[in-house]
Amino acid sequence: MESNLVWVGIDVGRYFHAWCGLDGTGQVVWRRNRVSNTTKAMTQALGQLRKALPGAALRFAAEEAGGNAAALARLLAAEGETAFLAQPLRVHRFHLALGAPHKSDPYDAQVIAEFARQYAPRLPRIRPGTPELRALRVLSRRLESVNRDLRRSLNRLRSTLAEYAPEWLICGVFSDWSTAAALGTLERFGRISKLRRTTLGRLALALSGWTRGRFKRDHAQRLLEAFDQVSLPPLLEEAYFQSIRSQVTQIRHFLAARKELEGLLAQSQVPAFQALQAEFGYGLETAAVIVSEVGQIADFDREARFAAYCGVTPITRRSGCSAGSARLGRFTNKRLLRAIFQATVATVRRDPASQAYYQAKLNGRTDPRARTTALLALCRHRVRRLYKLLKAADPPPLEAAA
Repeated sequence: MESNLVWVGIDVGRYFHAWCGLDGTGQVVWRRNRVSNTTKAMTQALGQLRKALPGAALRFAAEEAGGNAAALARLLAAEGETAFLAQPLRVHRFHLALGAPHKSDPYDAQVIAEFARQYAPRLPRIRPGTPELRALRVLSRRLESVNRDLRRSLNRLRSTLAEYAPEWLICGVFSDWSTAAALGTLERFGRISKLRRTTLGRLALALSGWTRGRFKRDHAQRLLEAFDQVSLPPLLEEAYFQSIRSQVTQIRHFLAARKELEGLLAQSQVPAFQALQAEFGYGLETAAVIVSEVGQIADFDREARFAAYCGVTPITRRSGCSAGSARLGRFTNKRLLRAIFQATVATVRRDPASQAYYQAKLNGRTDPRARTTALLALCRHRVRRLYKLLKAADPPPLEAAA
């Protein structure tokens, strides 16, 4: 290890950061308790740090790489500095192990620096990546947020319909309330009094137009029969209709936003993203999440490290000479693990090779624990293939390969 190495821990905040530098023995050699989360202020702090410790080799560590730390990560990468990601849960446990009772932003920065000083070989690097990769990360996270808001809005709509008139749900005409037919029916015939006055031919024509002929006259007949004896006071009916109409407008907004984001993602020219979409089981959103969260595959020199980062490597519980059952590691990228697990579930349903591997791991067992274990084993198997695919799509530079 370099004798002039200085570890700089940064406690990231929304408006201000706290910086603390430790030397090789763990002594505080530099500190700034309040650095504004702006490029100008952080550049000045970095200049002051270099001036105060001339000739020192700096190593930075922070508890996050995006969000409030995105500008910091870009600055350190542009300045050619090395930064590590200190997982918050591990830092928290490290802080408890130190036995220090007080907690503040400056002290948190000191704990992060000490944690990075002791465990640097095990920590992943913080690399912002290329502009294309960063754009992919931004779009994929926004798409995930829009899909989450859309699911919440649809659940609220179903709850409102169940309170307004359960017949909307029980009649079974609409299984998906995000379709144009379901939203159009609620917007145009949401008042039960108006729906009951509507003729069968008019309702059937509207449903047929919204579904391009898939809904026939029998769907309209079933819908009218469901509300044959339903009636509400006019004031209450109007209140429910206005609430439903505002929710329909919100759902249409999320659907339009999702369509726009999917179009932007489809235009991405990241080679790994395009290669992953050609693989069975990885859709547009799943491929975007995996590629953006993995970042630069060159950071993982071995497949085992990549699997551990993905969260599919089991860890055996050990205490002294005894060994217990295995579990998944907690210090992993949860968003990446969720995407890999969802893709694995999709392949089990439709891919014959994945089904055969899954059944072989089940070995005739049917209990829920065995099914979960078999799915995780298939995840681990698919991560091996994923690692090779990403390596082939993003080869290292010629000088690095040499």
